[in-house]
Amino acid sequence: MVDGGIALVKYVLFITNFVIWLAGLALVVIGAVLQLKFSNIADILGDERLATPLILLAIGSTCALLGFLGCCGSIRENYCLTVSFAVVLALLLLLETAIAIAAYALHEPVQETMKDQLIKGLHRYNNSRGVAIAWDKTQQQLQCCGVSNITDWKESIGTIPDSCCVHYHKGCALMPQPILHSKGCMQTAENWIMVNAAIIGCISVAIGSIQMIEYTSEISADILHILFKSIVYYNTSSKE
Repeated sequence: MVDGGIALVKYVLFITNFVIWLAGLALVVIGAVLQLKFSNIADILGDERLATPLILLAIGSTCALLGFLGCCGSIRENYCLTVSFAVVLALLLLLETAIAIAAYALHEPVQETMKDQLIKGLHRYNNSRGVAIAWDKTQQQLQCCGVSNITDWKESIGTIPDSCCVHYHKGCALMPQPILHSKGCMQTAENWIMVNAAIIGCISVAIGSIQMIEYTSEISADILHILFKSIVYYNTSSKE
């Protein structure tokens, strides 16, 4: 009966590890797509640590690796590997909790840092072709202009880029009454980061829940393993 219980727990461990592996791959794919689609914002910010797709890639890679190792441990039925995996899983849960708390506590400082980086990006517009291309693509794609509004461009470089035009064409910003995007890119970028943060949060909660179930299963497997060995030892001693 105990042996059957251990086998059942190992099947549960394999399934949960497989789910974590799939979730990790999904995070990697989502992070890669977002990184390719919104890489312009990261170029403007000038700080890759503010780019949430990279966080998705890091978390996804870690979960995929952890899930793969967990599957291997479940199949091989290695007790030492199972215990080590449980310890690593517990540490990962603590790390994820710490990251979630830090992200909530540092929301305002990150917001101010991002605004400062965007303003610096305005001043680099005429000095860096890469930054200029990034700003133009961002403003056209997100339909925004400047950091807070159009006046940011006038205060930084004295002119308004053509990419601020609603109907873009070369020289459109120099027209007598150009139709420009009124929304600032700061608000749009914030919404973009918040959406990505929400995605990370939801997926992290789901993965964290699975990891908690898995960690509980790991402990159950250890207890059943010890109990099974005790019963076998007791029966052997009794026969002797």
